Amino acid sequence: MKILVTNDDGIFAQGLWVLVKELISVAQVVVVAPDREQSAIGTAVTLRQPLRAQKMRPMVAGVETYSVEGTPADSVILALDKLVEDKIDLVVSGINHGANLGDDVLISGTVGAALQGYLHGLPAVAISVDFGDNLHLDNACSISLHPPSPITCVLTFYGNCGNSIDKTHTNPI
Repeated sequence: MKILVTNDDGIFAQGLWVLVKELISVAQVVVVAPDREQSAIGTAVTLRQPLRAQKMRPMVAGVETYSVEGTPADSVILALDKLVEDKIDLVVSGINHGANLGDDVLISGTVGAALQGYLHGLPAVAISVDFGDNLHLDNACSISLHPPSPITCVLTFYGNCGNSIDKTHTNPI
């Protein structure tokens, strides 16, 4: 299984790399994320400017990593269509620094990135943590990766079913 991890807080965001450290224990992980913070950008894509991606040294050894000069949605589109050679099985966006609740999900770059995975026919999950002095990122990872979380449900489902299923109707987004 191969998981694409992205976010809207930027390639150096702590939440992104805490999540990656946990996910590498269950799957191969590729990171493609914006080069800077892109909160509240929703599903925006870059249309009238050059869109650049740069391969980077990963903050977690062995993880293929790209920084994109664009939005979270751009990052997912580039990853799925150009940057990642092998098939992606799951898109995980986060861990966002800040809650995405209520109407906020409509403008969330974290949710917008996950939505691009969904629009490409992939299962997708967006993870957010409320602000505060202590983000509890480790707790967010634990909750996200231990049953019955959306990520473990997807991993179990695809692990048991192989590649012969219609993924367009199983998205937890």
